[in-house]
Amino acid sequence: MSAIVLIIAGLITPIFYRKNIQIAKGIAVTAFGLALYLVFSGKGLGNYLPGFSLTSDIKLMEGVVLITLAAVSLSLTGFERPLISQMLFLSAISMALLETTNLFIYIVLFEAIAIISYILVANIRNFYNAEGAIKAFIAGAVASGIILFGLALFSFVSPSFDYNSISVTGKFTLIAVAIMLAGIFYKLTIVPMHGWAADAYAQINHVAAAILSGVIKSIILVATFNAFKRFLEAYPTMAVIIFGFFAVVTMTLANFMALWQKRISKVLAYSSIAHSGYALIPFAAVGSKFAYAGILYYAIAYIFMQTAVFLVLNELRVKAGIKHIEDLRGLGYRHPFLALFFTIQIFSLAGIPLLAGFMSKAAAFYAGVDAGLWWLVLIALLNSALAVAYYVVIIKNIYLDEPVEKSEIGVSYGTLVGQLILLGGTFYFGIVASNIFSVTLP
Repeated sequence: MSAIVLIIAGLITPIFYRKNIQIAKGIAVTAFGLALYLVFSGKGLGNYLPGFSLTSDIKLMEGVVLITLAAVSLSLTGFERPLISQMLFLSAISMALLETTNLFIYIVLFEAIAIISYILVANIRNFYNAEGAIKAFIAGAVASGIILFGLALFSFVSPSFDYNSISVTGKFTLIAVAIMLAGIFYKLTIVPMHGWAADAYAQINHVAAAILSGVIKSIILVATFNAFKRFLEAYPTMAVIIFGFFAVVTMTLANFMALWQKRISKVLAYSSIAHSGYALIPFAAVGSKFAYAGILYYAIAYIFMQTAVFLVLNELRVKAGIKHIEDLRGLGYRHPFLALFFTIQIFSLAGIPLLAGFMSKAAAFYAGVDAGLWWLVLIALLNSALAVAYYVVIIKNIYLDEPVEKSEIGVSYGTLVGQLILLGGTFYFGIVASNIFSVTLP
C-alpha cells in the first residue's frame, strides 16, 4: 500500500513542479509521511503479494529511508526539481527490494533501482556533470550484465529462488553466486570496481550524489546481506577470505587516495568508498550473531551522514561556488549553521563518539571481534585513524583559517529543516542503539 502511495505521488508531482516547486515538495513530503505511517502500521507488500515480508528490521530501515528522502525533498531548488518524482519512485522500489524474500525479484528490483539511478545522474548542467553521468551509466551497464549472467547460471542449478529454499551447494552454484556478487560489488563501490564512483560522485549533481552514495548504497547493502546470507553462512571460511580481503583493500586504498585530493567532492567520494570497505566487515563476520546488527546499523548511520554532507556541499557550490577544500576557509564565520551541520556530519563519518558514525562502526567492528576477526578489525581501526587526517584538514579550513570571501551565504528554510532532520537522525542513532539491536538479535 505504501509503495502505491509513493508511485501515485511520483506521477502527480511533475504536474506541479515546473510552475510551483513548493507544491511539488509538499506533495512529496506528504507522500513520504503517509508511506511512513503505513509502514509502521505493518501494511507491507507481503500483505498483498507472495515473495515479500515486512519484518521489524525492514520497517526501521524503510522508515529511515523515507525520512531521509523527505529531508532531501525539502532541500531541493529549482534546477533539481525533477529529482522529486524520481525519489518517490526510488523509495517505492527500494521498499519492495528490502521486503522481498526471493532472489529473482531481488535482481529485478535491483536493476530497477539501477535504471532510476541513471535518471538521477542525468540531471546534467555542464560537461563536468555529463562526464560523471556517462561513467556511472557505463559502470552500471557492466554491473547489470555481470549480475544477469550470474542469475542465468544460478537458475539452472537451484530448484527455487526463495531465500529459504535456494540451493547453496555445488560448484556451479558457487560460481553463479560469485559472478552476481562481482556485479553487486560495482554498485557498492568495492575496489577494484570503484573507479567509476571516485569520479562520478564528484562530477554529478551533488544532490544526486547524496542519493546515489548515501541512500541507494545503504539500501543495497542491507538487501544484499539478506539475499546472500545463506550462502555466507554455508561457507564461513570463504566469506572471511573474500569479504575480508576486499574490505582491507577497499578501505586502505580509498583512505590513502582521499589524503591527496583537493576537491571536496572527491574527498567525499573516496570517503564513501572507504566506508564500503568498513561495511564489508559484518559480511566477513557472518558467523557472529551481531553481523546483521552491524550491517543494519552501518546502513542507517551512513544514510544520514553521507546524504547530509553532499547536500551541504551542494548548497555551498550553488550559493558560493565552493568546490575545493581551500574554498572552505572561514565558512564558520560566513554561515555558522551550514558549517555546524557539515562539521557534525564529518565528525560522524570520522567516527567521533555520540554520533551515528561511531556507533555504526562499533557495531560492525564488534561483529568482527565476536567472529574472531581481530586482524580485520585492527586494520579497520588503523584506517579509521588515517581517515581522520583528511577530515581534520576540512575542519581546519572551516574554523581556523581566515575567510577568502567575506560575504555571507544565504540558505532556504527548507534546507535548514532538511539538515536538522538529518542531524537529528545522526544524534539519535549515535546515542540510542536499542532500536537496532532489538530488531536484529533473537
